[in-house]
Amino acid sequence: MLTDSSSLPDYQTLLTSVNDNINADKKRWLDCIRASDSGFVEFIPAWYIAQSKIKPELLYYRFFKNGAVLLYEHSSLFLAYNIPLDKKAFKRCILLTFLKRVYDDLLDNEQINKEVLFVEQPNQELLNNPEYRLFLDLRKRVREIAPPAEFNHYYALLQEVHAAQGSKNTIAYKIKNGFLLDMYMMMNNPPKELIDALEVTAEFFAYLDNYYDLEEDLKRGKITEINQSADPKEMFAQKFQEVAVYLRANSPNPDAYLTGIGNLMKIVFFARDKKLDKLSLFI
Repeated sequence: MLTDSSSLPDYQTLLTSVNDNINADKKRWLDCIRASDSGFVEFIPAWYIAQSKIKPELLYYRFFKNGAVLLYEHSSLFLAYNIPLDKKAFKRCILLTFLKRVYDDLLDNEQINKEVLFVEQPNQELLNNPEYRLFLDLRKRVREIAPPAEFNHYYALLQEVHAAQGSKNTIAYKIKNGFLLDMYMMMNNPPKELIDALEVTAEFFAYLDNYYDLEEDLKRGKITEINQSADPKEMFAQKFQEVAVYLRANSPNPDAYLTGIGNLMKIVFFARDKKLDKLSLFI
């Protein structure tokens, strides 16, 4: 996608930035890319692709992007605390990321009540909806590869997150709980110091999300700390510095994580400075 769009003004520079980001931690990025790609093949069924109103390329991008980027962030944070992860942990994280993508779309785009999505028994009236059927399928797969007896922290937090869904919690709070669900899916009992780090890293990603969507949020009348700041770019950059200070003081191996999110921040800066359209528009 990036190569195809590189003939447009400024996109060659963006392509270089993305390549620099990947090459700075190439093996980890490729492991995450392969895991997300394999997850799409394994977890997104052919019947759903055939029935979806979205063309396959965009459908792939919708799942693959979230899976690869979030897995890279999560695995890098584990690495910052010298905690190894196996391929099964990667697979569980990708599956959960896909499930949350579908869950959020059902809530936001199709206005399905959260209680309908949380109950055990399928809603018979919704079984003709491909998104809902995919949600049921992915939820079943999660329970198969992450049984409650082995991942009790994940299922306990899931109850709390469900109860809070729809409340006026800050985006940082929601991102933190979303990341924590992923962590518990990858490892049932991660150390407290890693969980504590989410207080800082989740805020960074909340700021990243708000900075990337700054113009869109303003047009919609959505108020965020970023779009109300006199200098949104500096505010976002300062949040990165806070993460760097925290991890260098509290984790034994922070460099790869900081390099990864630092490069990601630079790409977002470039995209916003040049007022580039999102990649999804080119698919």
